[in-house]
Amino acid sequence: MVTGLDPQKLISLHTVELRGNQLGSTVGINLPKLKNLYLAQNLLKKVEGLEDLSNLTTLHLRDNQIDTLSGFSREMKSLQYLNLRGNMVANLGELAKLRDLPKLRALVLLDNPCTEETNYRQEALVQMPYLERLDKEFYEEEERAEADEIRQSLKEDKEKEQEPEPKPDLEPEQSLI
Repeated sequence: MVTGLDPQKLISLHTVELRGNQLGSTVGINLPKLKNLYLAQNLLKKVEGLEDLSNLTTLHLRDNQIDTLSGFSREMKSLQYLNLRGNMVANLGELAKLRDLPKLRALVLLDNPCTEETNYRQEALVQMPYLERLDKEFYEEEERAEADEIRQSLKEDKEKEQEPEPKPDLEPEQSLI
């Protein structure tokens, strides 16, 4: 765990390099002006305590043990580059947790179990339409168009599920008299 990073004393600090320190937690890194955070080659299983880093643009988490993408928030509104290479993200559904990062343009997921899924590149773009690069490769226009179609189809399916079902016509009761 990181201790001793006093935000009042380190008011102008914009880059922190903590690569290869056997850190088990990201709690304690609450520096409001921080722009670049390098936490590769640690023992991290998840991201926590970074939710308020609104100036963070680069987060490097390569070669950890992260299997969930909880811990990211819309407060991280400046995050543009996220490197998760060599972690343990197995479920593509986890990518939905990155949807609230409005400026995320580049994501690296190589060497995660989820990259073995057939359409993982497409799924990432469906979940995050503003993504420009995945694993250092730019998305092509055809991929964008296909992702838009999938997203639209999912939206329509969801709207259909929310429509109330029509009530069956009831026949008027017949009088026995």
